[in-house]
Amino acid sequence: MACTQSGDDLLADYVKRVSRVLDADIPAVMPIDLPAYPATRALRQAPPEVHIDVLDAWALRGCEVFTLMGERNSILGRVADPLIRLDYERRLLTLLPQCLASEPDLDNELVTELDAILDLKVDVFPQHLFNATLANPDYQRYWTGGSGGFAAGDEVDFEGYRAAQQALAGYTAQPLPVTQSQWLQSMKLITEYPMGGRSLTAMRWAIEALEQSEQMLRAAAEDARLCPMGRPLQELGFARNVMGNIFAREVQPWLVGVDQRFLAGYDALSAMTGTLGIGNSAIQAFEHELNAYHNRYRTQIRQQVEAWQALFDACGEQATGS
Repeated sequence: MACTQSGDDLLADYVKRVSRVLDADIPAVMPIDLPAYPATRALRQAPPEVHIDVLDAWALRGCEVFTLMGERNSILGRVADPLIRLDYERRLLTLLPQCLASEPDLDNELVTELDAILDLKVDVFPQHLFNATLANPDYQRYWTGGSGGFAAGDEVDFEGYRAAQQALAGYTAQPLPVTQSQWLQSMKLITEYPMGGRSLTAMRWAIEALEQSEQMLRAAAEDARLCPMGRPLQELGFARNVMGNIFAREVQPWLVGVDQRFLAGYDALSAMTGTLGIGNSAIQAFEHELNAYHNRYRTQIRQQVEAWQALFDACGEQATGS
C-alpha cells in the first residue's frame, strides 16, 4: 500500500494519529502559496540586433558566416525559438573570427565593423543564453508543473533527473562547444518530469501537516496531558510508537527525499543565475523566494522533532524509551 500512497495521504495519516493519541482536535492552519515562477515577459531579454550592409555581406560570401547570415535573415530565422537563436549566435561567435582570419583582402573599414560586431555579440551572448534557459517556457514548466507532489514510495529516477539539471547548468557555464541537439535533448529530459514543481507541492503538504501536529504536541506538553498526575499514562507509550514507527520510519525518509529533489533543481538554478550574471529582478526574486520557502520547510521539520522532545520532557521521560 505504501507504493500507492501519496505523500499527502502519508502526512494526513500521521496528523490523525497524533490527534488520536493526544486526544486533540486537528487545528486549522493558514494555506500556503507556492513560489511562482516569473512570467516570460518579465524574464525575456532583448539583445540589440545588428545589421550589416548587403554589399558588405556579399564580401563575406567565401566564409561560412555568409550562409549563417542567410539563415538568420530567412522567415524562419526571424521567429526562431530561443534555443535555435542561441545556436545561431554560438556558431557566429565561432565562425566570424575564422572568417576574419581567412579573408585577408577584406576592406579595412569592413574589418573594423566586423570586429565591433564580434565584440558586441560576445557581450550580449549571456542574454541569448538567459532566453534559451531561464526564460524558456520549457524550463519554466519544470517549476510550475507537478501538482501531484510525490508518492510515499515512488521509484522516480531521481539521479537521472538531477543529472539532467546538472548538465543544463554545465552547458550554461561552457556553452560554445554545446550543439543545438544537445541543448534540445537536455531541455527534453528536464520537461519530462517537473520535479521542481512536484517538490514545491510536497513541501507545502509537509509544512501544513507538520505545523498542525506541532501545535497539538506543544499544547499536550504544556498541560502535561499524558502525565496529569506526574506518572505517565499508557497513552504516552502510544505516542512513542507514533513518533518512532510513523514519524521516524515513514514520514522523515519521505521528507528527506523531498528535500533532495528540491535541491536538484534549486542548485542548478543558482548555478545558472551565477554564471549568466544577468541582473533580472524577477528571477532574483524567485530564487530568493525559493530559498526562504526551503528554509521554512527545514525549520518546520526541526521544530517537529523539538515538539516531540518537549512532549516527553514534560513527563520526565525519554523520547526513545529505555
